[in-house]
Amino acid sequence: MLVAAIDFGTTYSGWAFSFKHEYDTDPTKIGTKHWNAGDYISMKAPTTVLIKPDARTLDSFGYEAENKYYELASENNNEHKTWYYFRRFKMMLHGKMGLDRNIDIEDETQKSLPAKFVFSLVIRYLKEDMMKNSNDQLSSEHIREDEITWVLTVPAIWTDAAKQFMRESAVQIALEPETASIFCRLLPVEKMIEGGGMTSFKPGSVYMVLDAGGGTIDITVHEVLSDGKLKELHKASGGAWGGTQVDEAYRQFLISLVGNPVFHRFQVQHKEDYLDICREFEIKKRVIAPDNDNKVAIRLPSFLKEIFEDESGEDLRTAIMQTKYASEVFLTGDKLRINAPVMKSLFYNATQSTVSHVKELMKDTIFSRVSSILMVGGFSESKMLQHAIRSSFSNVKVIIPHEAGLVVLNGAVVFGHNPSSVSHRVSKYTYGIANAVPFDNEKHDIRKRITGDQGALCNDIFAKFVEVGQSVTLYEATPEQPYVPITESLSSIGLTVYASTQKYPMYVTDDGCLKLGYVEVNIVDNNVPRNDRCVLVSMTFGGTEIEVTAREKKNGNMTKTIVNCLG
Repeated sequence: MLVAAIDFGTTYSGWAFSFKHEYDTDPTKIGTKHWNAGDYISMKAPTTVLIKPDARTLDSFGYEAENKYYELASENNNEHKTWYYFRRFKMMLHGKMGLDRNIDIEDETQKSLPAKFVFSLVIRYLKEDMMKNSNDQLSSEHIREDEITWVLTVPAIWTDAAKQFMRESAVQIALEPETASIFCRLLPVEKMIEGGGMTSFKPGSVYMVLDAGGGTIDITVHEVLSDGKLKELHKASGGAWGGTQVDEAYRQFLISLVGNPVFHRFQVQHKEDYLDICREFEIKKRVIAPDNDNKVAIRLPSFLKEIFEDESGEDLRTAIMQTKYASEVFLTGDKLRINAPVMKSLFYNATQSTVSHVKELMKDTIFSRVSSILMVGGFSESKMLQHAIRSSFSNVKVIIPHEAGLVVLNGAVVFGHNPSSVSHRVSKYTYGIANAVPFDNEKHDIRKRITGDQGALCNDIFAKFVEVGQSVTLYEATPEQPYVPITESLSSIGLTVYASTQKYPMYVTDDGCLKLGYVEVNIVDNNVPRNDRCVLVSMTFGGTEIEVTAREKKNGNMTKTIVNCLG
């Protein structure tokens, strides 16, 4: 009856939904929440959660959590230190091939809670908030949970373990660049901002999806097939160059004016004012553009000025004139007036890291077919990033949908209605199973030699099923590979699944190899010779999970399991 999507972002999160009857009429008719940010209305809320001192109960989320925590902190009785305050914690999952499901994370005051518990609290809050809002639209009975399909988005560049961690915290996962593609293909041309010409996502179109979020930049290449489905042409790549890099550059800029000890004291003692600084910059940075040379005025809290003068004995206005910003930054009353080049420089690391990465990708022959770059995600709304991409890649069209920050979320809703929208993905890793083969003195490491019933064997061989960069048809099993017990006495075969960043790993112990999980196949008929107890193994890459199928050759008995990447 309804598809609901949750976009759990590094900096901002939100939800969206659409009813089946509305999707059938207009797939782009999607409901989202407008969050009250005080001075303005936001399409998403900060990924910030406040948990009560009992370490179990969620008190508030988003702007409400920020406001309440900084209220507590302003009372100067240290009560806030007994509460748990987490923000921007999703990045703990970025880049981790090995991940423990029981890992803890620290809050702002270094108190720890299980990460999965914190993630689950946020997802549950967003779920319940969506349920309440969708039911408010129904005039009769409320929608039941079994009438809802839930979709949770994750970055395509995440590891299998990170995706599983989120899946165990929630329900179903969609890859963010794919949902962006799916939604943008439904939009009429007038809802695109582009660098000239007409927008086309017709069959045969090849385009790059640049998903610029708060934490990461996520890049993939998609081709539209004749049946309208999407085929990924290049494995997802990217890095931690999202909008938070600009926030950090701004923080370092302020530190360069007042010094780290002063700024740290201000941040600890005056959390509410620190929050105001962050929120004001969030608004200001959206209007910073390459062609805007106006000074930017930002309110400087009086407490920051007082702490500086207390610590240094100097007047802050005079001290600023002795920094490298003497002719660029001016303190007038309670306002810092900053010349445009300084504000623009805060975007340099994030934009140039992204441009450099895309340029490196463009050297691959597959990118010669790319005719346009589709920019989505909240950071894609930045004029500075848009200019950096357009000026660096003038030979392709750059397409930015209106409200680019909601495209992934809206696309996740469409994906939930039609999960078969994507037919192929490109493998990020080489996947295989540890095997033992007859020992060859010419090529095998003597340290890997073991003895089986048939003589000397080489252990820890990486038996490859899929290699990095290979196009994989979703939900289609790989060719079967045979496995037999190494001794007559074994009544089961253990299959240990590995992933590798290398294309041709020889051993599962090589650099870049990581154990993903273990599958044990019990052999029903133990009264036949060892070689007749063969098990045929295949892998299926469906959605965001890896399924291993083991079929006993003699009797057809089959074992299927999802690879457990969290141990």
